[in-house]
Amino acid sequence: MNPDDDLARALAFAPPTDPYVVCWRDLDPTSTTEELERLADWVTWATTRYTLDHKVIPACWPHHGAIVEELSALRTFWESSYQPDAAPSEPLAFHRDLTLALRRLRDWTSLLGCTRTTHRPQAGS
Repeated sequence: MNPDDDLARALAFAPPTDPYVVCWRDLDPTSTTEELERLADWVTWATTRYTLDHKVIPACWPHHGAIVEELSALRTFWESSYQPDAAPSEPLAFHRDLTLALRRLRDWTSLLGCTRTTHRPQAGS
């Protein structure tokens, strides 16, 4: 995959018209793959937009359930914050909660021990 194509897609990213909450526990394997691809588009956009590095979101994030759950929740909040009927304060609420989520992501990533180039599977994975 060409990094320039990823960047172009990330910068052109727009929220879908109907945000929805994903319950990862209830997804079948096909739906999980589809949702991970959809989430990956948003993560690419967010890491570019907010200049997030591997210490916050490691490249292997799809292999870590807690990180997937956090990123999915953030995406849902972001999508709902930018809907036409959203309150004008919703983007600020998203950014307030983003600060807390980034702390959690840093903590989880630090505990996992994954690096920019190396994935460390979690115990029991």
